[in-house]
Amino acid sequence: MEKKSKKMLFLGLSFLLAFIIWTVLVCLIDVKTIGPNNSSVGFSSLNKSAHNLFGVSMPLYVITDWLGLVPLFIVFGFAIIGLVQWVRRRSIFKV
Repeated sequence: MEKKSKKMLFLGLSFLLAFIIWTVLVCLIDVKTIGPNNSSVGFSSLNKSAHNLFGVSMPLYVITDWLGLVPLFIVFGFAIIGLVQWVRRRSIFKV
């Protein structure tokens, strides 16, 4: 493997490991029922502090709600590209 490929592989695996560690920490550290409908929230003290600092902003909520659709459009775009390649090459293994 060339140097740049090894660097990119290491970077990708580092991000994957960080994601796994973060997910485990959110599930285990400072979990309390402070969310809507008494839902459990990880890092509850930090979340409550941020909520008290910024409050509730409906315009910000609407913006983030719509921005949540962006990844869905990206996934849909990749699905279309894959489908087009599958039809053109007539084999799923050539995609």
